Amino acid sequence: MILGIVLLSGAVLAVVILRHKNEKLHLRQRADELKMQALRAQMNPHFIFNCLSSINHFILNEEGDKASEYLTRFSRLIRTVLQNAGKMTVTLEEELSMLRLYLNMEQLRFKEVFDYTIGFDGDLHPSMVYVPSFILQPFCENAIWHGLLHKDGKGILNIHFAMRNDILVCTIRDNGIGRQRAEALKTSPVEKGASFGNRLSAERLSIFNGEHTGTSFVMEDVKDAEGQVAGTVVTLKIYNKQAHD
Repeated sequence: MILGIVLLSGAVLAVVILRHKNEKLHLRQRADELKMQALRAQMNPHFIFNCLSSINHFILNEEGDKASEYLTRFSRLIRTVLQNAGKMTVTLEEELSMLRLYLNMEQLRFKEVFDYTIGFDGDLHPSMVYVPSFILQPFCENAIWHGLLHKDGKGILNIHFAMRNDILVCTIRDNGIGRQRAEALKTSPVEKGASFGNRLSAERLSIFNGEHTGTSFVMEDVKDAEGQVAGTVVTLKIYNKQAHD
């Protein structure tokens, strides 16, 4: 009787261990497949590396549910980017759909260390404005990695859009540690990579705008009433070409 119970317990344990190993293998295989899709979509390799590292972190920490949820969001993001890969521009509405997927992934990865808001001036209609595809993500990534993750207390990321004389003005404001402290803390390839993605997007934006907007990208410190650095604000200007087509 006792021998039977021991054998049965051993068999159940073996099944649980095998099932756990199979689940890990399945998650890793899904991650590898998504990596190839992301590369074909010409997404920033640094961004892909971050996502896969997060999935691997969840797997190693026995957080299978979070790994699966993150993979699902990553898959949706890649699918959306692939759908838009052949387009020169997408609507602001489509761009924000991709951006929300990314921001929600980051919130999951960093355990809700920050909140975000997306707002518009009343006369702006996101479905009628066009922007370069996936242009906003690197600037938000920069704000999160360089500003908000090093902050004591809750981080806030505010993204706002306004139309000024056929120029879409986007401000990305964070209440992080500011540019000077962020620069001093850049030691890892991940943090340096975020800045690289920022520069590439700034170049894309400049090419897209041509000579229509003047300076396309400005980054400044935010200061409080005492003159102390209280975050960073990035201002992007995107020429609304469709208004002249």
